Order: sequence, then structure tokens, then C-alpha cells
Amino acid sequence: MSARPSGYRYDDQRVAELVGSYRPGGPLPRAFYVDPEIFQADMDRVWTRYWLYAGHACQIPNPGDWMMWAIGHDSVVLVRGRDGEVRAFHNTCRHRGARFCNDESGHGRAFTCPYHGWSYDLTGRLLNRTQADFGVPESQLGLHPVKLRDTSGVLWVALSDDPVAFDAAHEDLAARLKHQGLHDAKVAVAKRYTVRANWKLVFENNRECYHCPGAHPEYNKGTYDVLRALPRHAPEVLRQTELANIRFRALGIDTGDAWSTMTGGFWRAHRTPLMAGWKTQSLDGTPVAPLMGVFRDKETWSDGTLRTTVFPNFWQHASDDHAVATRITPVDATTCSIDVWWFVHKDAVEGRDYDLARLMPFWQRTSEQDWFICEANQLGVSSSRYVPGPYSRTVEQNVQHFVDWYLGELSAVPPAGAKAAE
Repeated sequence: MSARPSGYRYDDQRVAELVGSYRPGGPLPRAFYVDPEIFQADMDRVWTRYWLYAGHACQIPNPGDWMMWAIGHDSVVLVRGRDGEVRAFHNTCRHRGARFCNDESGHGRAFTCPYHGWSYDLTGRLLNRTQADFGVPESQLGLHPVKLRDTSGVLWVALSDDPVAFDAAHEDLAARLKHQGLHDAKVAVAKRYTVRANWKLVFENNRECYHCPGAHPEYNKGTYDVLRALPRHAPEVLRQTELANIRFRALGIDTGDAWSTMTGGFWRAHRTPLMAGWKTQSLDGTPVAPLMGVFRDKETWSDGTLRTTVFPNFWQHASDDHAVATRITPVDATTCSIDVWWFVHKDAVEGRDYDLARLMPFWQRTSEQDWFICEANQLGVSSSRYVPGPYSRTVEQNVQHFVDWYLGELSAVPPAGAKAAE
């Protein structure tokens, strides 16, 4: 792997010194959340090396459908070809480099660069004849491909030619996600947020529920997350988890445990019960859309939800009748853009089968509550008086796991000019 696959500039020695200054058992030092140079290192050593959530395959269901995602210096176009396959390309024309897609989604038979009119078919092949005028055959000037994986309807892209290994994550996630019917889904609604917080603060917040009692009244009513951390409630949570696993096994779906821990180094796929009496993640636990996936086939509710998390930019909660996915896009050291999508079965009709006023609030409120506390967190860690405090040993272990993963990735790339290992 090259030391600088993306061209981001920063001081290797300073990054190494900051990584070395970290003391386990608490949050990262201030610089990791506010320093533009550390942000550049994040983009180079994490975001250009990892598999990133770009969207769901159901967002481009028909041949000619495409969507675009801009991340750092790069822009990626995902398109469904006439053969039904989804492919991904760098959004840069092979002539003078202009972006040929400037909208976020669309439909067409080909891509045409607005600068000089070079056109490409849905497989990335250049349609213009170039041999006579440019001295290079058009066969050598197709769009640069981007590595792509489809994991039971969830699309991942990798900007590096040599990204981190993803096979184990793909197999684990695919086996669990296949039950949810995401290939046969559609976007019911989407919301985009500008969150004035470092991307790591957002993900750290996602990895614990220590904040849930005071921040998430709606979420707490439907899940056992808060109760499972209280010793007096642990026996009941374990009992409900085993009852849920009996239901899950009867449906032929994967089971889970009471603690929702990571199932891999940078990913988690975990099925967990909803609170007793709840069917789905809605304000009152009652259904908000038609059943999806295997649940639709059996017309049976599992009364659970599949939680999926993949570092550095994705999490999703999939109930039996809908799924809600979140994508982080870093903007700068103290800002990120966050997209939230609500998915329902592709045949569901708004106003007849689902109502946005009932579908959205559970996760809209929970998400916006999180963005509020993340922005407050950013303001606090930006203070010259900020000193990292201790992590709880009982309810913040997953935050420590995330921080350990992150620091390991910053240390995984050799300094500029260093010879890569044979």
C-alpha cells in the first residue's frame, strides 16, 4: 500500500507523537478533534483505505439509474448497467478531469462531460473516437473504476487500489442482512444534516448508551439498552433476550445476545429484542409499514431489530417493517455531513401503507438529539481547558474499542518515503 494514496499532507512525526501521547481509559486529546492536520491524516489513513458506505442498491433500481457521493477530494458515481449490475467510477473525465456528474442522482443512457462533451456508457467505456485526434485509442480512456461490494443490498466503495480486507465483514454482514429484504426496498424519505462536530465524536456517541437516559426518551421506551446496564434489571433482560432468540430461530434468522458488542474488528451485526410488547422502532412500538424480507413471506413479526455498524461511516437499525440507515461524510476537522434514509418495501405506497408522520419520529428525534449533544461535545473539547476524562468501565467499553481501532489505523500507514513491507 502506498504511503500517500490520496495526496493529503500532514506531518508524520507529529501524528506519531500525538498517537503516542494517548493514554488508554479515556477520550482522545484535543488535537484529534480540532486540528486540521489530524483531519488530513484521518482522510489519508482511514477514509481512503477503508470500505465506505455509499448507499443502498435499491436507490438505483433500474438500468441507467445512478447516484453520486462526494467524499474528501473524491467523487464516486454508482450506476446500474443494462445488465443489472451496479458499478462505481471516479467522477472525473479522462480528458481534462472535469466532473461529469454534478447532481446527486439521475437516470440516463450515458454520462457526458459538460466541458468538452466526452461521453461514457454505463460500463465506463468511452464512446468518443480518440485515436486520430488524440493519438490514444478510446479503449484506453474509460472511466477509472472504484472498488465496489454489495452486501445484501448495502453498497460499499473503496477509494484505494489496495483497501483493508473486507471479506470477513462482508460474509458476516451478508448472512445477517439477507433476511431484511433491502434489495426489495425503496427510500421512503431522506434527511441531510450538517453537524458541527468531528466525525469521531459522532461515532463515539454512537458506540455507547451512557447518554441515553437523559438524551433519548423515545429510544429508551423501545429498547433494553439502558436496562441492560443496570444490575437489578440484568436477569429480565437476559430472559427477554432468550425468548427473542427462540422467536428468531423459529423464523430461521440469526440470534443475538444481551450486550450488542462488536462482531468484528471494525463491524457489528447484531440482532436484539425490542422492549416486550413492541413490534418495531416507532414511537409506540406499533407497525408503521408493511413487513419486509423473510418477515413479509411469513407474515410473522420477530419483535426485534438488526443493528449493523461499520467503521468509519455507517450504522443501520432494521426492524421487520422498515430500516433506517445513517451515513457520515467528513467535511473538515469540526464538521461532518450526515445522511439518514428510511427504507420500506418497494411496493409500499405512502398514504396507504405508511405515513411519514409515524414512520420518521422514532429515529428522527433520536438522531437529532444525538447531533445536539455531539455539537455540544465539540464545543467543549475545543476549549483550551479540555482535558480527557475517564471512560466508564461498564458502559463505555465500545467507545474504547472504537478509539483503539482508530489509533491503530493512524499507525498502520508508513511515513512518507518509507519503503512498504514486502
